Amino acid sequence: MNVTDYKKYFGKLPEDLSPADLNHITRYFELLSKVEQPMASLLIPVFRAKETLMAHMFSLSKLKTILPYEVIFIDNNADVATKDILKTVGAKVVHEKNQGITHARQKGLEEAKGEIVCTMDPDSIYDPYYIDKMVLPFYEHPKLVLCYSISQSYQQDFQLPLKMWLRNWAKVHYFRTKLSLGFSSRIKHIRAVAMAYRRETMVKFGYNTDLKVVSGCDDGMVAIALNNSGKFKYVPISVHTALPPAREPGRPFPFCNDRFYPQNETVRTTLKALEIETTL
Repeated sequence: MNVTDYKKYFGKLPEDLSPADLNHITRYFELLSKVEQPMASLLIPVFRAKETLMAHMFSLSKLKTILPYEVIFIDNNADVATKDILKTVGAKVVHEKNQGITHARQKGLEEAKGEIVCTMDPDSIYDPYYIDKMVLPFYEHPKLVLCYSISQSYQQDFQLPLKMWLRNWAKVHYFRTKLSLGFSSRIKHIRAVAMAYRRETMVKFGYNTDLKVVSGCDDGMVAIALNNSGKFKYVPISVHTALPPAREPGRPFPFCNDRFYPQNETVRTTLKALEIETTL
């Protein structure tokens, strides 16, 4: 299926599905629950994911591989609708009460059983051969510790108009250039939405849950931690994710672990002080 084919699942709840679709997705998670020794663990933190979650799960159910794997959703104080969707379809869910993406990904790492961990996002659609492309290289190259790819974007409800298609084309070529410029450039463009690493290597470092103002903390910091432990590999594979929200010029991205908290006056003052002057 193409990413645009998932439009029919945008914003859908289990009760909105046809009997065939509901049976398909519940049967998928039922079969996953029988996997006792997964080779790969797919970890997906969830917070407010109800609009895209159903489409995301259907994309997972289309994965084609002979490798046993598990799917774990990390409930990071998710909204009620998101929780209900996961409960109804029978997905495996673990809970992390400490708010923030690094807390959630660390919880997933601790729960994972697979030798290889694939970090994912619940607003993303993955290529059917994603697991084979991202996981098998680790068994071919013993010194490999991290695989990564470049995600593309879709507009609201999984649409790809010409403007978005051109944007994605430019993004892929831009990122490939940046990824080829050496480590310091590469770590800025490695994203957790399309990343896999060796679990035994990553558990030595873990996710830094004390980070406050580092953009991309759950992916760039992983790359930094793993840099001296082995080799990295770029994998060309299709991953489509939601278009990121607009950001005011000169303003930092939201704090990693504080971005979901209400901003008090001190935080607003700090953000104001960090704005880049537009005059010379």
